[in-house]
This record gives sequence, C-alpha cells and structure tokens, in this order.
Amino acid sequence: MLAAILVLGSTDAIVKWSTTNINPIQIGFSRFVVSLIMVLWLVGRSQPGFASLRTKRPLEHAARAFCAAVELTAFYYAISKIPLPTAMSIVSASPIFGTLLGIVFLRERLRLGGWIAVFAGFAGMLLVVQPEEGANSLIGTIAVLTSVFLWCFAQLFARRLSTTESNLSILFYYAIGGVIILGLATPFVWVNPAPLEWAGLLAVGVFGCVGQYFLILSLRYAPMSLLAPFEYSALVWASLYGYIFWDDVLGPIKIAGVAIIVAACLYITRTMEH
Repeated sequence: MLAAILVLGSTDAIVKWSTTNINPIQIGFSRFVVSLIMVLWLVGRSQPGFASLRTKRPLEHAARAFCAAVELTAFYYAISKIPLPTAMSIVSASPIFGTLLGIVFLRERLRLGGWIAVFAGFAGMLLVVQPEEGANSLIGTIAVLTSVFLWCFAQLFARRLSTTESNLSILFYYAIGGVIILGLATPFVWVNPAPLEWAGLLAVGVFGCVGQYFLILSLRYAPMSLLAPFEYSALVWASLYGYIFWDDVLGPIKIAGVAIIVAACLYITRTMEH
C-alpha cells in the first residue's frame, strides 16, 4: 500500500503540471492507453497468458472502469483548480463516503460514535475547503468530491473482483474500459503535446499502471482496517510535492481540518471492523 500511494502520489504531481496545457480528459486517456499496453505485455509474458483474461463478471468490470474513468477525470480537473495538498486532504475523507454508501446500499449499521465521527469528518472538510477562497476553489472542491464518491464505488468493485479475478484481469478491463470511455471524448479536446509533455503523459501511464497493480495486491492480501492508516501517507507526498513545485502550504486551520478528518476516518474504519 505504501508503494502504491507513493507511485500514485507522484503521478498526481505530474498530472497537475500537465494540466497547464493539456485537458484532463486527454491526460486520463493517455494514462489508460499506456496502462493497457503495459498490461497486454505483462499478460503475454504470464501463464496462462491471455486465457487469464476470461471473466464471468463483465458487468462489474465495466462498472468499475466507468467509475474509474470519470473519477480520474474529475480528480485531474480538480487539481488543475485547487492546490494538490488541499485536494488530497479532501480525498482523505473517502472512508466517510464509503461508510455512507455502505449504509445506503449494503444496509450496514453505524453506532452513535460512528455517526459523530461522520459529522466531525464533514466539519473537518469545511475547515480544509474554506469556500471563501473563490470560484476556482468551489469548482475544484465539487470535482474532487465527485471523484471521491466514484473512487469509493471503484474500490468496492475492486475488492469484490479480487476474490475471483486475477490481478492482470482486473487491470486489463480497468485499462481497456478507460480507453473506450475517455476515447469517445478525447478527439474533442486533443492538443499536440510538446516533447516534455509527451514524456509526462508516458510517466503518468506507467506510474498509474504500477500504482494500480500495487493497490490491487494490497487489497488482496490485507484487510481494509490494516491498510486504511497507510493511505494517509498520500497527504505527506501531496504536501511535499505541493511545497516544492507550487509553493503550496496548508495553513494551521487546514491542518486542523486534516487532523479531524484523519481521526474521524480511522475511528470509523475501526468501528466498522468490530
């Protein structure tokens, strides 16, 4: 999980740099294309080869690919509008949304302490977002909240699929689904990247594929309650990259909001496991 977060965090920094001249849809499409090429190469070298791509759960693969494609585009758009540390601070609240989805769709129950943690987490998000920062902040916040919501669905599908599907099968349908979905929109926003931007798009694809592979491995071999605390290492990388490349720093109020979110999410995760 730590390796996945590091690789994906580096991907986000490259994406933020790329959004200066390239539409998030094109960036997402490029990532899926590179990922698909890498997955096909890995499948060709594996045993039993392409037979490992057979699946009896095509609809779940398609649903995960749709959620991932839209989630990815929304997040890339968000970090083009708001600082990377702020975006990742909001993303850190994903367990709160996952809990609410579990209550609505899986009829899970939450104790009083859990509900208090949910409301505390939302209060923490208000401290992080600080709507008075302007229109870009509001648009970026809506986009990142949308991405978090869809990310929760994608994670749910990944967890379900990992019980019967191979790692390469999950990656293949994730990648080809993203290529098809974003490929429909990319021609309308395409721009010819400069050589350095091509290198950035290639890096986004490679890092994205490697990060997803590590993420799937972690979901297969460890329970969510164990993995959850390590996900917050993303805040460290986002803050580091944001400070080095864009001089973005979380102020005291936002840091307090992040602390509340992390504490609330860890409490919720522990509560749901017991």
